[in-house]
Amino acid sequence: MDIPNDLQTNASLLIVEIGNSHISVATSIANQIRTNERFGLDQSDLVVTYATKAWAAMPDDRVKAVAGASVVPDAIAKLRDPLARALQSPLLQVGFELHRPMSLAVEQPERVGIDRICSAAAAYETLQRSCVVASFGTAITIDCVNDEGVFMGGAILPGLNLQAKCLHEGTAALPLVKIETTGVAFGATTEQAIRNGILCGAAGALREIVERYATEMHSWPQLVVTGGQAELIKAECDFIDSVVPDLCLRGIALAYRKHFAAFDD
Repeated sequence: MDIPNDLQTNASLLIVEIGNSHISVATSIANQIRTNERFGLDQSDLVVTYATKAWAAMPDDRVKAVAGASVVPDAIAKLRDPLARALQSPLLQVGFELHRPMSLAVEQPERVGIDRICSAAAAYETLQRSCVVASFGTAITIDCVNDEGVFMGGAILPGLNLQAKCLHEGTAALPLVKIETTGVAFGATTEQAIRNGILCGAAGALREIVERYATEMHSWPQLVVTGGQAELIKAECDFIDSVVPDLCLRGIALAYRKHFAAFDD
């Protein structure tokens, strides 16, 4: 039996987000992210076990559904069937079974990471004005949305840890360091110098790129930061407006709601 679109729009969701280094499993109830657990890409069995428990704990007073987004095709392919069997509900993937949650003014929209689109859509949904979404994870992405809610494109940089790894592997003597704030302007040790270089370089790149977006749009956009190292970069920047760790999860839930709302009378 087909479920009416208005019931689908208000469904309780189990959300699966697959990034380059992790899998997040969350629940969204009454349009609020309620739970959120992270797993490694090689922990698909644990993902299914946790998802099954989370699904059973979701309230039964409304429709339940599974929505997901992935930038790692092999990982979501590996999870799709086991999740569907365990939950007796198909995984609806943003960009495939679910429409993208916003329009894109780029040359090849199908090649833009779906995590970038979901995060940008979630930020605009709240702000309803031009904004920049910077995600600090395996890669750093700095994306712009205009006042009309159109994804304009962005910039992609190596993530903080990836920069540290490249310095270590590409040189004879530089050590592999954990990226953290040093609290000093001058790197008095090699480790401090690497940390300062990477953190200050990322902060400078963020400021420069946002300024260029602002110049193009003739207004200063709201800057929202997300990703695993968002708090770390926030400590280095006085121009970040907000940090929203679960922004992509919110965007996946938004994509689900907008997909079914489009078919309401």
